[in-house]
Amino acid sequence: MTRPFILALAATTLLVAVLAPTLALAGEALPLTLLHFNDFHGQLDPVEDQGDSSTKGQHLGGIARLAGLVDSIRKEDPTRPVVLLFGGDLLQGTVTSTVFLGLPDIQILTEIGVDAAVMGNHELDYGQAVFRQILATAGFPILAANLEVTPIPFPTPATLILHPPNGPRIGILGLVTEELTTTTHPRNTSGIAMRSAEEIAAGWVPWLRARSDLVVVLSHLGLAADHQLARTVPGIDLIVGGHNHRLLKQPEIEQGVAILQAGARGQYLGRLDLVVQDGQIDIQGYQAIPVDDRAPEDASVAARVAELNARLAEEIEVVVGHNARRLDASRAVIRRSESNFGDWVGDLARAQTGADVALFNAGTFRASLPAGEVRLRDLHQAFPFGNELVTATISGARLQQVLNRSAALDPRDDPGGFLQVSGVRLVIADGIAQDIQIGGKPLDRDADYRLVMPDFLAAGGDGYAELKDLPDATETGLLILDLVTDAFRQQGQVDVGIDGRLVRR
Repeated sequence: MTRPFILALAATTLLVAVLAPTLALAGEALPLTLLHFNDFHGQLDPVEDQGDSSTKGQHLGGIARLAGLVDSIRKEDPTRPVVLLFGGDLLQGTVTSTVFLGLPDIQILTEIGVDAAVMGNHELDYGQAVFRQILATAGFPILAANLEVTPIPFPTPATLILHPPNGPRIGILGLVTEELTTTTHPRNTSGIAMRSAEEIAAGWVPWLRARSDLVVVLSHLGLAADHQLARTVPGIDLIVGGHNHRLLKQPEIEQGVAILQAGARGQYLGRLDLVVQDGQIDIQGYQAIPVDDRAPEDASVAARVAELNARLAEEIEVVVGHNARRLDASRAVIRRSESNFGDWVGDLARAQTGADVALFNAGTFRASLPAGEVRLRDLHQAFPFGNELVTATISGARLQQVLNRSAALDPRDDPGGFLQVSGVRLVIADGIAQDIQIGGKPLDRDADYRLVMPDFLAAGGDGYAELKDLPDATETGLLILDLVTDAFRQQGQVDVGIDGRLVRR
């Protein structure tokens, strides 16, 4: 759906010729309600809130509730302009996203009336061909200014200018994290190069400033990078962010720039009310609105979701086993410390392949498995990537480098590259892997070890160049999803704790 108030789209070069629109007249007060959400990850249904908030334990989100909430805000005052922005990561994290490749999701977001989105780093998880389908299906622009693709560029403009009736002209720049090339399988990023977000913004912001009353960066960079951008690139009024899944109850202000982020999975809708007048922005109020059972549900969207779920139900609702306790893949655990889920899967992979060592990047695990019945749906949500196990030979010296790389990652960033291990015991202290033992013996830098890992790591994913092109690298043909599914079916009940193999001091 083409928006009637899109004035201009600029592609990839500052030489694009677009007539500058007439800016606001002196003294003219231009109101705007800006709505935003980010990191949707295919979450069509409500999901239990795991945060440390007043809503913890409640079921939040659901695309039908989100649609109804947006519609109700638009109807509050039909004369007040409302713009809806999406901060990236449409794909990956639910069974419906994996099975239907995000295409129903983008259709629904078009129907809801998203005005613009930024590309997220997970948009390539199902391959470039699928992303091109999504771009062709979307009825709104998906921006990415700092992305270069050869030989055939994506139709992802760098900027656009919106001019809703009665409102300010809004110049929008889309920026995506440089992690895009390391957080998906390398086969998905062939021909793709990233450019510095700060350098690109420094070029585009003055161009937008001359044509807009309000300059917005629609960012999938992460909160720290958003603050850095606000400090180093003058002329930005507002950064609407994503990537960290951070819920900011109020904007964070950096050098006068308001920075927003609204959690993840459609659980919250950010609402910023403002007035632009004489070049000044007056923020009248901000809310991070829980998308809970008080939100009106859009009946048409709810019917679409029910239809999709019905198509999946017969296969994915099958019980494959039971958990005596939760297998923990929460970001605050598996991306910072030892996890019982990481231990169990690593041990399974090592037993299956006869390897000495198993390494799994924490980003492999996308959802916890609850205590009680475990269904195929749960397993697909936990392992949506289709990763295959790869075995290889690694020297002790190189293995130590790999473990040091993991140990050096800042746990405050919840890094997906943090390694869960099997066959290894180590202590992390001062950002270094210490007291490393392999099979109960001190690591021998001169020895060779058999390693099993996801194909993502074997291709150098998450920046682990040390794991790329190892001797005897062999694809096993065994998917992690199938490994875990078979284990539940064979074991019936799983009861796994942690054993102190990975200690942080």
